[in-house]
Formats: sequence, C-alpha cells, structure tokens
Amino acid sequence: MKLSQLCCANYHYKRYSLEYFLDSAQRLGFSSIELWASGPHMHLEDFDASRLAQLKRSIRDHNLKLACFTPEQCVYAISVSHPDQVYRDRTVDFFNRHIEASVALDCDRMVVSTGFAYLDVDPEDAFGWCVESLQKIARKAEAEGVILALEPFTKYTTHICNEASQLVRLIKEVGSPNLMGLADSDVIATTNVDTFDSFCTILGRERLGHVHFLDGNPGGHLVPGDGNLDMDGILNTLKRMDYTGYLGLEVLDRRYVMDPETAMRRSMEWYAERI
Repeated sequence: MKLSQLCCANYHYKRYSLEYFLDSAQRLGFSSIELWASGPHMHLEDFDASRLAQLKRSIRDHNLKLACFTPEQCVYAISVSHPDQVYRDRTVDFFNRHIEASVALDCDRMVVSTGFAYLDVDPEDAFGWCVESLQKIARKAEAEGVILALEPFTKYTTHICNEASQLVRLIKEVGSPNLMGLADSDVIATTNVDTFDSFCTILGRERLGHVHFLDGNPGGHLVPGDGNLDMDGILNTLKRMDYTGYLGLEVLDRRYVMDPETAMRRSMEWYAERI
C-alpha cells in the first residue's frame, strides 16, 4: 500500500469553500482526492465547460489528481431502480452528464449506486429496472473510458444491493467491463452480512474498483481510529489482496465539519503509520 492511494475527500468540508478544500489537501501532503459533486461545492448544473476547465486547472495547480468523482445520489432525486420510466431516464441522463464531467476533469473513475427502491414493489422488477438503467450508463462509460464503481447501501436506503453476493449478481447481469464494485468499510459493517474480508473475497480482486476507507460504530463514517471497526484488519485485507486502487476518505459525521482539516490530518497519520 502507498500513501498516494489515500484520497482526501470534500464531504465534511461543506462549511468551507472548494478552494479551501484543495488548499487543505495540498497542505496536508495528499496527492489524490475524491470529489463529492454536490452543492455547495460543485453542483454540475452550475458548471459549464469553461468552469469545468477552470476547476481542472485548479486541481492540477494544487498538484493533485482527481482519483474518483462522486455525484450526489442520496439527497437528489436520483434512482436507477425507480418504477417510473421518466424518473429512471432522468437518472441515466444525470449519470451520463457526470461521466462527461469526469472526463473533462481528467478522472477515469466515478461512483454510482442503485438508488432507492420501494418496499411495496416487486424486488425483481426493481432489480430489472436497475440492470437496464446501469447498462445504458455503462455503455456511456465504456465510450468515454470511465470505470464505474457501484456502491452497495444498507437496507435503510435500498434492498436491491446491500451485500457482496447481490453486488456480484448486479455486475454480472449488467455485463460491462467498465462496471466494478465499491467496498465501503462502514457500510459493510452496518449491513452485518459480510465482513470486509469476505466481501472482498466474494467480489474478487478483479471487480474491486474503489474503496471507502472509514471507521464506524458501525455507522457514522468516521476517521480511522474514532470508531469500533477493525481498521487494521481491513487494511491488512487490502495489503493481502495487493490492492493498488484508491481509498476515499468519505468522512461524514458532523463532528468533523467545523475543523475538517484536522480530520484529514489524523486520517493520513493513522494510515501512514501502518503502511
């Protein structure tokens, strides 16, 4: 494992400007970032080609690489599993436009999810809608050279994809070489079906496209060392797999929003001591 694999992320920097986040990542010595594409930092509807080019220059001028692009898809009205075709088509368009933005920002990796599925709808119907929509998005990703990292959520968000076996089924059904899986250490622990090790084993190294490297109680998306998860064991699993991808610090707990830089500094120090 290398220090360059650890991605500073802007989720908990939302009380500060995007420029402050980039300054902070550079100041702390990060070489890569994961960018949460949402207001107040970067709502794509506010960014034309010129503003995307300006952001690309700013990231480059801070000596940073955009390693993963993450459109907001939990708060916005976005779901590839929704029974309304109009809703799904708009979602496909949403992701396709973010794929284009990824390319404009020199990023070849983007996070996607299944969105929200109703509990009073046949889950196999929802699964089919999800597959159909993801196939359309994956075709766009293939054409643009972008890898999609599909993230399972907990049952409180969706029942379409919560665990490794469901993720593997989705990836196989979509059938695209550009669709891979995302392992979120805190989501895996909260779901409590797989361990991080068994999740990665079932998914397979060849399908692991991105990692969210977080502690939890479970739950909370905390700085490594601030929760109850076996973060050393999780890191050892990644070492044993010879994982060469990125680890996004998707820190979300509100305890960090007033002083986000300290949270990132502590995350980097925890990681650096162990690699």
